This record gives sequence, structure tokens and C-alpha cells, in this order.
Amino acid sequence: MKCSGCLSVITNEDSVTCSAKSSNRVLHLFCANIQKLTPQQKQCWICPDCHANAKKGGDNSNTPVRSSGNVTHRKKVTALVGISQDPTSTNTQPSGTTSLELIVSEMHLLRQDFANLQTEFGKRFDQLLLRFSDYDARLKSLEVKEKENELLKAQMAKLEDQLHRQTLSSLQSQIEIIGISETPGENPYHLTLTTANKIGIELNESDLNHVYRGGPRITEDQTEKDSVRLPRPLVVTFTRRLKRDEFLKGGKTRRTLESCDIVGAGPQRKVYINERLTYEARQLFRTARNWTRENKYKFCWVQNGTIFIRKREGREGSPPIQIRSSEDLHKLSARRDQERIRSSEDLQKLSARRDQEQAQADKSSASVVCV
Repeated sequence: MKCSGCLSVITNEDSVTCSAKSSNRVLHLFCANIQKLTPQQKQCWICPDCHANAKKGGDNSNTPVRSSGNVTHRKKVTALVGISQDPTSTNTQPSGTTSLELIVSEMHLLRQDFANLQTEFGKRFDQLLLRFSDYDARLKSLEVKEKENELLKAQMAKLEDQLHRQTLSSLQSQIEIIGISETPGENPYHLTLTTANKIGIELNESDLNHVYRGGPRITEDQTEKDSVRLPRPLVVTFTRRLKRDEFLKGGKTRRTLESCDIVGAGPQRKVYINERLTYEARQLFRTARNWTRENKYKFCWVQNGTIFIRKREGREGSPPIQIRSSEDLHKLSARRDQERIRSSEDLQKLSARRDQEQAQADKSSASVVCV
């Protein structure tokens, strides 16, 4: 059971129950502002709220309405109001004072609840501050790592560029001879010297550092299954770069050289002499050649490890374009699309202008006929 004043559970016998018929309120003696009651006083005690709601007593028979005789008289019921009817009680106080004390008690409870909430909010706020500080530390560490990653990426790009240059420098003394049929027990040095003789270059075996077939060996089963497959290229390393450039220039001028002219047997296949490229450069060169075919460019070649393309030849031809990556080809494709759009727009404007001129001419001719 809870006290009607402080709303706390009543755990002892220091309580009193309102004796009014319409009320069953129970209060602590402290909440009712009573120090001690006898059992008879407890039985006739009425709470301050019920005492305030009770009708005022007294004789009102001499009022004008009562003197008319048309009023029904009722029996007076004397209500027992608190301890004030007992002349022996000296511990009672007016009801206004008790209500004020109840309000004070409620405010005290509200302050206590507010203090508890403030304490709880303080704890939660401290937890949030700890989390925010943790997130801030993590964010700063991520920013530091991001800067480190940027530095590492720049260093990797620099190292890759250095490695690419060193690889190109090591390949400056090498060439590839593509298209010579591969036979069992062949001598790569003899094939290279024969090729030099066919293109009109004086070459000795002392000018050659190393000659070998590049790539994995092709078995007989693979040759039977894929008869169209090209033989492995012949990789030639020269002792001097001057001889290498001379050999490469002679191969560019002699375009009619075939495999049967060197080996003496086998299918007729053109022989090409190219610069030795890295794997990435070979892939880019292949992509550039396909792009030139699709976009009607006439030339695609390699010079000193650099890829160039050109649309036309002659003095009035387009200048050579250097291709460093596939991104350059994408840019050229985007520029070509823009030029096509502009040309189509120009054609539309030209046709609209011609239609206007034709309409004006028709109007003028019609006016002349009317005159």
C-alpha cells in the first residue's frame, strides 16, 4: 500500500486511514503532520482533502428562501472533521499548511529525481566524450596513414619509372626477328647472320652477344593442332648498339624478306625485324595497332622504345603522336567523337542556311511573277 502524500510504500504501522465514506486514503503520520493518535482518534480521523470538500454546517433556516415555506428541510449530518472535533487533540494544524508541506515534499522528490537524471546524463556525456576522443584519435591516425600511402604511391611510381627506364636501357642493344620458321637442331647464330646477309648488312659472329628463341618451346602436338601459329621470335643481343641500329634500319628498308629465303623450307611467311620491348610496351603496341586499324590511322611504329602513330604521310600529313599509355588512346577517341559531333552540327547549320536561302529565292521569284 502506498502513501497518498509521498507515494512511497508504507512498511510500518505509523499510518492513518481516512474515515470518510468516499475516501480510502492512507497517509504516514509524518505526511499528515501528526505525531501521535489514539485508536479512537484514528477511527474518526478525516484527511485534509476530504475535510476541505465537506459541506459547511450551520443553521440557514432564517434565510428569505427558507421563510417562504417552499423549501424541503433535510436532516443535518454532522461530519467528523479531523481531530479538531476532539478537544483533547493538540497536534492538528490547518489544512492549508498540510497542503503546502505536501507540495514541498513533492518538490523535494522532484529535485531528487532531477539530481538522479543529472547524474545519469553526466555519466552518459562522459561516455560520449570518451567515444568522441577515441574517434578523433582514429581519424587522425587514418589521416596520417593516408599521407603515408600517398608518399608510398609516389615512391612506387618513381621506382616503377626507374625500373622501366633501366629495362629499356638494357633492351637498347636487342632486337626481335619475327617470322623465321623454327626447325629441330637449328643454329640461332647462323640464322641471324643469314638474315643480315639477306638485308645487306655486314655482320660477324663477334658482333653478337647472345641469340635465342624467346618464349616457351612449341611441341609437335601444338604444331599439328595450330598450324597457323607463328614460330617463336628470335631474340638477338648485340655487343654494340651501333650494329644493332644498323641491323634494325636494314630490316625496315627490306620489307619483302620471307622465312623461306632464310631457312630454305617451310611456309612462305614475312619476316619482321623490330625493337625488343618490355611486356607492358608490347601489350600497348598491340592495342595501338588495333586502334589505328579501327580509326583509319595509317602508321603505328616503335622508335627507341617509344610508340608513335600517324594518320597520314607526306609533307601535308598529320604529325606523329606519342602513345605513353592506353589513356592517350582514350583521349584521342574522345577528341574524335567531339569532332564528329561538331561536324554533324556544322552540316545541320549549313543545310538549314541553304533551306532559308532557297525559301527566300522562291519568295522573290513568286513576287516577280505576280508583278
